[in-house]
Amino acid sequence: MSKRPLKFYEFGPFRINITERLLQRDRKIVPLTPKVFDTLLVMVENCGHVLEKNELMQTLWPDSFVEESSLTQNVSLLRRALGETNDGRQYIETLPKRGYRFVVDVREVDESENEVVMKERLTTEILIEEEEHRATQSTRLQLHESARVRTERRFGLKSYLAVGAIVMTAAAVVTYLYERGQKTPSFAPRSIAVLPFQTVGKDTETNSLGLGVVDALVMRLGKLDQTVVLPTSSVFKYADHAKDDFTIGKELGVDEVLDGTLQRDGDSVRVSAQLIRLSNGKTVWSETFDEPYHGLFAVQDSISARLATALIAQMPQPIAERSPNRTTQNPEAYQAYLMGVYFWNFRTKENLGKAIDYLEQAVKIDPNFALAHAVLADSYYLCVANNWDIVPIREAYTRAGGQADQALGLDDSIVQAHTARAGLRLIYRDYGEAEREFRRALELDPHYAVAHLRYGYFLFGSGKLSEAIDQMKLALELDPVSPTANTALGYVLFMSRDYDGAIRCYKKALEFQPEMTGAHINLGEAYIQKRMFDEARIEFDKIRTSEPLMFAAEMTYLNGASGNQREALQILSQVSKFTDRKTLTPCLYAAMYAAVNDKDTAFRWLEKVDSNRFIVAQIRLDPQFDSLRKDPRFDDWLKLHQS
Repeated sequence: MSKRPLKFYEFGPFRINITERLLQRDRKIVPLTPKVFDTLLVMVENCGHVLEKNELMQTLWPDSFVEESSLTQNVSLLRRALGETNDGRQYIETLPKRGYRFVVDVREVDESENEVVMKERLTTEILIEEEEHRATQSTRLQLHESARVRTERRFGLKSYLAVGAIVMTAAAVVTYLYERGQKTPSFAPRSIAVLPFQTVGKDTETNSLGLGVVDALVMRLGKLDQTVVLPTSSVFKYADHAKDDFTIGKELGVDEVLDGTLQRDGDSVRVSAQLIRLSNGKTVWSETFDEPYHGLFAVQDSISARLATALIAQMPQPIAERSPNRTTQNPEAYQAYLMGVYFWNFRTKENLGKAIDYLEQAVKIDPNFALAHAVLADSYYLCVANNWDIVPIREAYTRAGGQADQALGLDDSIVQAHTARAGLRLIYRDYGEAEREFRRALELDPHYAVAHLRYGYFLFGSGKLSEAIDQMKLALELDPVSPTANTALGYVLFMSRDYDGAIRCYKKALEFQPEMTGAHINLGEAYIQKRMFDEARIEFDKIRTSEPLMFAAEMTYLNGASGNQREALQILSQVSKFTDRKTLTPCLYAAMYAAVNDKDTAFRWLEKVDSNRFIVAQIRLDPQFDSLRKDPRFDDWLKLHQS
């Protein structure tokens, strides 16, 4: 049989084998999914040219309707695979609100049996020709995880417990199913939401099985190569089954939902499950069966295997091998861990203290419980990041590092531990190590929304705004009903001066969490930029009781922006009497004095700012500091504090 002539593209250390559809770096294969490879090929073939987003989506998905987030995810995965050039540049440039451009030189190589023909594809001339046509866009930046984005989980413990064991088993089902290899698929969804299954009857022990869904989904389904499985934080709110599956699926923006019921009758458990496709509302798979109940772990495994056998031929795709050391076989340790995760999800000071107590119990009962160590590490990290004195801050930092080390010593593939360690390195400004940990976390689990979110903060502080935006969009795609992710994206749009987009995001966040203080504050500030002062006042009034100092600060800004200088100065004179530096930071004082046009005092406060990367990035772009930008002292301050 005659061999087909090979065709290649070469750039930097990379070679694309077009004929065999392979990407190599220094002769080693770089794994890419088929669609990510297609994305790379289109960009390389059009190197130097701007590819509009719509054009790219039509080329990559000619017969399907997809959202822009699918393209964003492909580009993000491609950037991670390629890394940076020797001079620290990205191979792919983002043109805000337009599209992308491949910006390095490419060689086209044709190899036959006796000859090699090369063509240079240089981007330099193309870049020069197109430079005058580039649209000047305001850069967009990411919100650092701070007090301005405050999330309170409002799901009751009873609802949490009633999620249903079938959700956990369904997670293992899909995992098992995907591991069995490639057969003719009946369905291959891009995204799935495993909904809380209804528990029939009042058996408390059966209800408690459902609490393991968080562990199961993150651990077992998070590494699916081609399907996004939404985190449980996205589905807890639907535990009361007040809405039908179709409505829930549409709200979550997924392709399919897995739902069903679980009923224990003596020594057996009856399982009924169904997978529903949202595009047509049809059930693409369903099954009902009984399984003997021999205890918590045994029933999870047996039901999972039973369901996997039924579903195996339906939706095959590869999944990374799971580590055996991350969980426990001790029921008491497991229950303590699940309770810890439950309270960890609230992200509030009071509940984080409870989470730490339960997780400490879990690792005391089973010192080899790697995942419990990892979540405990993240809990202590949140104490440090939010300056919560549940334990002394320095002690919290030490404990966070120690727990992360223990988790990774037991299992180096736990994404939660790498993410916590990255956050700790970032706090102490070890930026190189922080980036390595973030990259490791995302390499291990591209579907872990928290890692994308925090890596976005890192990129924002590093000045890589377009990449930070890509990460935040991915986080929101992976956890679309997260109030934190919606508020953070709103902040990014606010900084890019897209106030309408910011307002939409803040409103969405408040739909999910009506008492979210940070979203009310940020929404009010966006209204001010739109000169919608009455609407801004309404938002600030909602935090008057819970956050009186922040209310006063925001009212100072509102009155200054609306031209009511006398009222602004009166409020500011009262605020300045307080000494609460956790709330009234030097940065906030600088913004208030800028609002009343007292530039000298504003700059004096700026000199007191503890200027880490995130604060500098925020001050550089925040419209609240616009009145200071033309003053030479503003540029001087930025030059002095940029690292």
